Amino acid sequence: MGVRAAMQRAVTSLRSDRTGKSLPTEASDPMRILVVNDDQNVLDVAERLLIGDGHVPILTGAPQAALQIARSMRPGAIFLDVLMPGFDGWDLLAALKADPETSDIPVLMICMLGERRKALVAGAAGVIAKPLDAAGVRAAMARLAARQSSSR
Repeated sequence: MGVRAAMQRAVTSLRSDRTGKSLPTEASDPMRILVVNDDQNVLDVAERLLIGDGHVPILTGAPQAALQIARSMRPGAIFLDVLMPGFDGWDLLAALKADPETSDIPVLMICMLGERRKALVAGAAGVIAKPLDAAGVRAAMARLAARQSSSR
């Protein structure tokens, strides 16, 4: 599935409750994951991994646009690269957590494991180690799912 098809699938899967948060139409609906990374190769890998695991990737190489995408698409999680020129991952994480419309979306930082503590202190839900691989993405998603089920 290409980026256009993934975006179309994500848009058609939107349904809002009274608070404006997206809800799955069924319990088995795929989770929309916003991936923000300026490296097209990483976006391609993330797309393949997420689609392979039944998720709907929403991909952007423009961190400046990610806040608006998160507001409008209401992804279930955001994978956010740390190292990007200009508006980097730390800046975007701060903006996401400061915005009432996006502050509750879990953000997983794509970074070196040595930056885990900094990411958690800054408000990230967790870290996905570089380079992205299937095992790392699945482990991060499992930790996120466990965290979300324990907070209910």
